[in-house]
Amino acid sequence: MKRLSFLKSIAGVGASTLGLSALSSFMPDNSKQADTFPSHLTGGVPDFNKVRKDFPRAKEIYMDNASTHPTSIYTAAAVHRITEWTKNDVGVPWWPAWAESKQECKNRFAELINADHEEIAFARSTVTSENDMLNGMDLTGGNVVLTDLHYTESIHGYKIRELRDGLKLKFFKTKDWQYTAKDLEPLVDKKTKLIAITLVSNVNGFLVKDVKAISDLAHANGAILYADIIQGVGAVPVDVKAMGIDVAACSTFKWLQGGGKGFGFFYVRKDLQDTVVRPSHLDGGVEFNYAPWVDKPDPSRDEIIFSPQKGPSMYEVSYPNYEGVIGALESLKYIKELGVTNIRNHVRPLTDRLAKEMPRLGYPSITPEGNESPIISFAFKNPAEAMRKLESAKIHVAMRFGNKMRISPSVFNNLADIDRLLEVLS
Repeated sequence: MKRLSFLKSIAGVGASTLGLSALSSFMPDNSKQADTFPSHLTGGVPDFNKVRKDFPRAKEIYMDNASTHPTSIYTAAAVHRITEWTKNDVGVPWWPAWAESKQECKNRFAELINADHEEIAFARSTVTSENDMLNGMDLTGGNVVLTDLHYTESIHGYKIRELRDGLKLKFFKTKDWQYTAKDLEPLVDKKTKLIAITLVSNVNGFLVKDVKAISDLAHANGAILYADIIQGVGAVPVDVKAMGIDVAACSTFKWLQGGGKGFGFFYVRKDLQDTVVRPSHLDGGVEFNYAPWVDKPDPSRDEIIFSPQKGPSMYEVSYPNYEGVIGALESLKYIKELGVTNIRNHVRPLTDRLAKEMPRLGYPSITPEGNESPIISFAFKNPAEAMRKLESAKIHVAMRFGNKMRISPSVFNNLADIDRLLEVLS
């Protein structure tokens, strides 16, 4: 849709749902909206036929949500309101209202992953957070265990540290596109400082089934468990306490439906903050206690007064991406209304059908059978031709690692989308 028609559409569809309580005071009186969602999102199982209408991107068959998830009309409207505020009313007011929105955003993400709100920091990206964790750990004399289903850009960072700093890596190479705690056990010893996993693989959607067992393996050897949760949170249940995850990170532009890149969340277990994982970027302010800064310096105090940051904000640098905060907050509200269990139940039949029919068409799956994530991948002998057919039919998926087609349906997709894809590829 063109921008004007899109804005008109969101003004007329569920207009009473488009507001944020922390932003309502910034808008003209006739633009203030209640912070609620329409009936198709509330009261049990959502009407996913109507959910489809919440995503204008569904005008074409879009099943590349593992790359970038479209935003709903509600998130788009919230972000539009903040851009209107920065255009017309920036600075009136400023900090108090933002502070409330920031904390609510953290609280909602903490609730989603069953963490304490004092364990959540804002992040620039998943990879940035993983690097911040590594930079804040003492890895001297130790080793790190990871697998080839970890995000490749993150693996690059580990390999650079191995080359540059002598970090000892223990690398598990999967043979059947999956792994278990038992597979990792021979690599872990008393010198292991960290096991790093990707909860849901971006390669084939493999969801690690025995995260708690891997956590127990790490803890038994004095190590911690890091999980990249970007391809899972918002689409599958994530419970950091039950899973035993010590540190985790994600961006919001995938299954959290939060919009643009450059914003995410960093979870650090409370007792690890500033101990096992120290902040690697130091942020804060100082107070000068000498002339001409003050008329009467206090001799009992230092000339330059400062104190270290406490709590999860110690991992943040300067201001967060406020557009990211607003987008994430609205998307987190939307996901809560849908319910992660409902989201999972809606998408499962779609990937199950792909798992059954694609191999019959000659495209073997590289995703383990019965996998519980919304991502499924298949091997192609002629990937360029397959993508040409799908692009001509306006069906959007991803081809990764040469010949591996990744299909990732979400809340606005349906079986008709799957059937159309199968028809084009048959």
